[in-house]
Amino acid sequence: MVPETQFVLNSFAFLIFGALVMWMAAGFTMLESGSVRTKNASV
Repeated sequence: MVPETQFVLNSFAFLIFGALVMWMAAGFTMLESGSVRTKNASV
């Protein structure tokens, strides 16, 4: 494989997987907030 093509694909994969990790963190936050009962919330 051409080194330039490999660099472009690696950079693209790094950006996509980084975005997926950020979405996983946001999803886990929503999962945690959805699993708290209103009775136990200290608002």
